[in-house]
Amino acid sequence: MFTDPKQKVAFTAGVTSVSTTWNSGTLIFNSVILNVGNGYNPSTGVFTSPVAGTYVFYVTAVEYIKQYLMVDIVLNSLSKVRTIGESNASYQTGTNMVVLNLQKGDSVWVRHASGKGYYTNSVPITTFTGLLVG
Repeated sequence: MFTDPKQKVAFTAGVTSVSTTWNSGTLIFNSVILNVGNGYNPSTGVFTSPVAGTYVFYVTAVEYIKQYLMVDIVLNSLSKVRTIGESNASYQTGTNMVVLNLQKGDSVWVRHASGKGYYTNSVPITTFTGLLVG
């Protein structure tokens, strides 16, 4: 797999409003902080690889007031890693990171696995990041 060393792909997106009820599907990080290469779509919550290469993805998901939350980083519908925000105390944070080899056009997103709701702030706390590393 060859990646053009001049090709830059990186994004960070977050959510800026709390949800107490989100309980299925894709978590849409609607507030884009950076989107070099325009691979991340804030309307769908899906990153589509503009070039083949090795990518790192990282998610931080904060559960809403003891409601418990698990989310997965998903590649083309297959869960790769999972976070957990346990419900023993309010605002428990789940994080995870994965390194993936992607082909051009592959899709990566954050999907609900269990629990409901998430917490964030006007400066995002619940976030999704990805970048091309090679």
